[in-house]
Parts: sequence; C-alpha cells; structure tokens
Amino acid sequence: MFKEAEFENNHIGTAIQYFRELYEISQSKLCKGLCSVSTLSRIEAGERDADALLLETLLERLGKTPNQFEIILTDFDYEAYLCRKEICKRIEDNDIEEAYRLINEYDKMVEGKVSPHKQFVIVRQAHLNELEGGKSEKTIDLLMEGITYTVPDFNTSSIYEYFLSESEFNIIMDILEKMIASRMKDSAEKIIDQLIEYLYWHKHMEQNRRNYPKVAAVAGKFYIEQNQLDKALKICNKGLENHKGSYKMTYLGDLIHIKAQASERTLKSSGNWVGDNKKECLKMFLEAYYTLEFCGDFTEADKILKHVQEEYQWEDID
Repeated sequence: MFKEAEFENNHIGTAIQYFRELYEISQSKLCKGLCSVSTLSRIEAGERDADALLLETLLERLGKTPNQFEIILTDFDYEAYLCRKEICKRIEDNDIEEAYRLINEYDKMVEGKVSPHKQFVIVRQAHLNELEGGKSEKTIDLLMEGITYTVPDFNTSSIYEYFLSESEFNIIMDILEKMIASRMKDSAEKIIDQLIEYLYWHKHMEQNRRNYPKVAAVAGKFYIEQNQLDKALKICNKGLENHKGSYKMTYLGDLIHIKAQASERTLKSSGNWVGDNKKECLKMFLEAYYTLEFCGDFTEADKILKHVQEEYQWEDID
C-alpha cells in the first residue's frame, strides 16, 4: 500500500498513475487543459524534468495535497515557487506596485512553460485590479481568462468533464461570488448549475465532499435573494448532509441560517408560521446564531439576534 509522505520526485509519476487508476480516471481526463496525454505518460513513466507546478496541479486534481509528497525542485521550480509566494504576500499586504513588478518578472520567467503558470499571473492581476478599486467587470474578465487556461470548456457548461484542482475550483468560486456581488444574476446561476453538476458527478472525490458546504452556502444566499426558496432549502440540506462528520465548523452557521430564512418565508407565505412550525424556525435561527458567534462571525450573529428579538420576542437570559 502507498504511504503518501514517502514519495521522492522520481516516484511522483508512479503515485499519479496509482491514484489515477485507483479512481478509474483516464489519462486524457486527468490532464485535460493542463498538458498532452503523451506528457502525462512520460511523467507517469518516472521522468524527472516535469514542471513542479504541473505536478502539484495533477496531484490536486486527484484530491491529494502537494505537501503529502516530497517533490524535489529544480533551480527554476524553487525560484518560481519563491516568486509566487512573494507575490501573494505583497497582495496580502496591499503592496500593489511591488506586486505588479514581481508579476511582470514572474511572467517573463515562466514564458513558454505550462499553462498553470500563466493562470497564476492572470488571477493575481485580477486580485490587484480589485485592490486598486478597478471595475468589477474587469476583475471578472481576468478571472474568466485565468480559468480558461486550464479549463478551456468553462464557458460551455462542461466542467463536469474535468477533475478540478483546489486552485481551479477556488478560481471558479471567486468568479461566482464576484458575479453575485455585481448582480449578474443569469451568469451566476449558470455557474452554480455547473458547480452542482460537477460536484454530483465527482461526489466520490473526498475534496468535493468538503467543497459542497461552501458552494451550498454561496448558492443558498443567492437563491434567498432571488426568493427561490425551494432551491435554497434543497441546496442547504445537501450542504448540511455533506458537512456531517467534518471537524470544521466553516459554513455550518451560514447553512443553518439560510435554511432558517427559507423555512420561515415558506411557512409565512403558506400561512403555517404558527405553533410548532414557528418554534422549529426559532430553534434553527438560534442554532445558527450560536454557531456563528462561536466561529467569531459576530456581524452575522448580531443580525440573527436582532431578527429573533423582533420576530419571536426572544431574549437571551444566558
């Protein structure tokens, strides 16, 4: 049996082949948008000149985090890694001018290299545009350009045919959240549909079970805003189901809150917001309140507190 932490660089290809065959993924599906099948075949055969970022992306598409493996970096790989790390730090520190300089330097460094490098450049340019207060449309356009470097079918509703890395999945989530914030309702709904279809077809992959609550929380809020209460309830229930067994509480409070809102509105519109039904809604709101407060989301918790005080005449006597 494979022990994930023990692979050296010349065994990474063997590991990729092992997990690919274990999950019954064809070479063409795993490397789609990243490299040719012949390149993947050479990697699996144990060649050591594979680009480290490409190896990391392939591993992520198999649901494995790169730090589970010992990847020996070439001088180029190490220099590129340090540059990516510094760019992300500069963006985090809001050092826009230096971030742009480093991005231009990195872009020249990786010229002619595999597509994930170019994706990194474009996505960071999108983040910088947002930091500068640029138009949200430009940010979305840059993110869309970035994702299509490794997922070229993104605009054709075919992402279920891919095995997305965590980075690729996060870019798509970023696009979705930016579209929702920009009131691009139809475009946002199409991406939600794509993501739900993707998670359905790849539900056997553990990382997708972990991703479902995040998608459900974002989609649930969107459906609530659009007053699509049945969809909000359905996606939240699915999100809560996938959250079971998780040791993290991330998105749990959001999901319970969305479910409480959708249930309350549905019961009010049907005239059934009385008795035990009303008590059940209050119970859900309070569960969401205490969960969000425990997780440190005091802003959202305070909104719930105000709501239950006004609608249910509830007071916290601790």
